[in-house]
Amino acid sequence: MINASELREFVFCERAWWLSRQGYMVSANAQQQRVAGVTFHERRAGAARRGSNAQALWWAILLMLAALALWLAKSFLGMG
Repeated sequence: MINASELREFVFCERAWWLSRQGYMVSANAQQQRVAGVTFHERRAGAARRGSNAQALWWAILLMLAALALWLAKSFLGMG
């Protein structure tokens, strides 16, 4: 029987899961590298989220300016 924690470990790296089942222990260096990797990816994900929010804001501003320009053009040309 495999529990959810083991399944998560298997999906992440089946080789590490198998080695763990064989009794091999994770070295302190490997644990430090894993923590550093998780920290790195969390920081990158946060930066990506912040970047996409800023990009969405700029697109919204650009679309609003385009709509304003079209409205002004229609007003000045007497079409509205």
